[in-house]
Amino acid sequence: MKNKHNSSLPLIYKAMLSPVNVGMLYSFMIKRIAKGYSTSEVSFLMGYTNDYMKQKEELNSIGFTYEDMHCFQHTVEEPSLRGLIPSIENGSSKCEYQLIKISGLAKIEFMMIRLEKDGQETSIFHLIENNTKGNAHKVTELSIEAQAIAILHVLFEGKLFYIPQSPLQIYQKCRSRTSASLSPRHLQAALLNLTKKNDFPKLKRIKSKDNGCMYEKVFE
Repeated sequence: MKNKHNSSLPLIYKAMLSPVNVGMLYSFMIKRIAKGYSTSEVSFLMGYTNDYMKQKEELNSIGFTYEDMHCFQHTVEEPSLRGLIPSIENGSSKCEYQLIKISGLAKIEFMMIRLEKDGQETSIFHLIENNTKGNAHKVTELSIEAQAIAILHVLFEGKLFYIPQSPLQIYQKCRSRTSASLSPRHLQAALLNLTKKNDFPKLKRIKSKDNGCMYEKVFE
């Protein structure tokens, strides 16, 4: 259901969070948005399931491990882990928070609010990201996906896939070979195409203890 501003009704997520939880979530969100990645794109590049970051931002999964932080740091090309630990909340005890998400055709807004014991509400942060789904043109998307597939076929001729490659490694290789607006979602679609093929060249997706998932060449 849409309102007169072409926005969906607000989605509200609640959870008990510590100041560290809030700071980490804010850091991950603002750096994801700055890169122009959706939650599923970040999750894909990290080698995790597509809903990994979505679950975090909907407060269904609280906190980030050191491995998560390290993986995310490389995904958003952050020089240091220091950039992932902002102090936007004081204290040490947990409080109840709610994250409000409003999706429009052009933008998505996120508002984090701390719910005080006296019934008052304190605004913690307000983030806005472009709605890539709302702005994406189907023909353009298919064209870029086709370019991603073409680049992958070229990479097959070299030795890149002789050893397993992470989604991020493949994305960085593909991005360096094209001037098109290649996004992780285009590469993910191209990789899916190559893992579903019955003929060669073909890739297979494998699980990795340290990198979530990786892709390697199928020889027979």
